[in-house]
Amino acid sequence: MASAATVNLANSTGTLVNITGTVTITALGTVAAGAERDLVFAGALTLTHNATSLILPGGANITTAAGDVARMRSLGGGNWRCLSYQRANGAAIAIAPNTTIVTPTLTLKQGAAPTPTAEGDIQWDTDEDLIVVGDGAAQKIFVPLPASTATGDILYMTGAKSYARLAKGTAGQVLQMNAGATAPQWVTIPLTKSFESSPQIITAGAQVVLAHGMGLRPKIVQVELQNVTADAGFSPGDCIPVAPNYQGEGSGNSRGASILYDATNISVRFGTASYTVIRQSDGNYDVIVNSRWRYVVRAWA
Repeated sequence: MASAATVNLANSTGTLVNITGTVTITALGTVAAGAERDLVFAGALTLTHNATSLILPGGANITTAAGDVARMRSLGGGNWRCLSYQRANGAAIAIAPNTTIVTPTLTLKQGAAPTPTAEGDIQWDTDEDLIVVGDGAAQKIFVPLPASTATGDILYMTGAKSYARLAKGTAGQVLQMNAGATAPQWVTIPLTKSFESSPQIITAGAQVVLAHGMGLRPKIVQVELQNVTADAGFSPGDCIPVAPNYQGEGSGNSRGASILYDATNISVRFGTASYTVIRQSDGNYDVIVNSRWRYVVRAWA
């Protein structure tokens, strides 16, 4: 029979009908309810789905190909249902988007402490409220997520088969173990920002202004002298922590430096005389040569 908008299967001479042509089919004519026809398509055409008169698998139109076979059953009154559709190339029929697939309810085997070992044996642990799957020798445990789990949360184990939720902390907080060593917790650390200057040249009486970029006044400031040329018993690479404020001497000269700091800058004013340092070799003091040292400031807030 040639394809047409209505292929009247009432005119077919048998139950196996070869359909030729490429015209879109929207109806199959009127045949007594329960009658079935196998349609074999010779080429590409469109079977148009209709939820009443031409019900197709997946609720969507089907584009045929040569050799495809469709089994149709009459519902009476010119209505037909496609019971099966077999493509010649063996491919499956695509299901239309948003199609609801009705499936039976799945009920798992249940027990208070199931221990399946058979590969793929799935059971519901009614005591622990979790799924246990056999892996061929032992079990794999699938634990449900705690209620209200959200992006950024951390999950930790409160038992061999139970999760707990730790909500995400705030910016700058760190994770640590609680006092009882039973669970992690978020804590706000006292110092969250830091600054380290590049090595500064020491010039008697001069001022250096360092922008620390921390956005708040430092809580701790530390100063270090770094040797670049051997001096006062020290070698290049040696570092000496020194007091950030000035050192006085009887002659009226000021040794060291004076430091002021705020939420923006650290200001260093070097003394009019050089630092006095204690030699490691014998414990006596020595006056450094400024050009042989560099000055480094570190701060935390």
